[in-house]
Amino acid sequence: MSKIKFRTADVADADEVTRCLESAYADATSLIEDLPDVTAGIADDIKTHHVVLAISGGIVGAIVFDRVDDAIMVFNLAVSPEAQGQGVARRLMQFAEEEARLRKLSKLRLRTHKMMKGTIAMYLRMGWKVTAQAGNGLTMEKALGADPD
Repeated sequence: MSKIKFRTADVADADEVTRCLESAYADATSLIEDLPDVTAGIADDIKTHHVVLAISGGIVGAIVFDRVDDAIMVFNLAVSPEAQGQGVARRLMQFAEEEARLRKLSKLRLRTHKMMKGTIAMYLRMGWKVTAQAGNGLTMEKALGADPD
């Protein structure tokens, strides 16, 4: 894979971002019946939230985030299978962390499905902690500065 570059998304990227998300979540959507549609509203997300893309030939990763209450909420983080294991998710997450610091916020928050074991393990390695569970949903938070790697 060629060098990965990062840039802010534009509405014109919506279809390619959707394909990236579909690819990244393909295994999970086939195994988890109640997984929410992670591709719904991507064009609106690009218009209303921060969306950063990882580019290597095409879009190979995306993160959607914005401020919600006292934290930066990560609404979606996805890396296509061919780019996984190369630190792309961690680098995308750094954009959300930078935004939190700019806004003088001390934490990030996200929700994920409890059956997404690999995803949860990745977040735990990046310093996230499970803070709540409701049904199949887990809420996780990361205090800024809590990066164990």
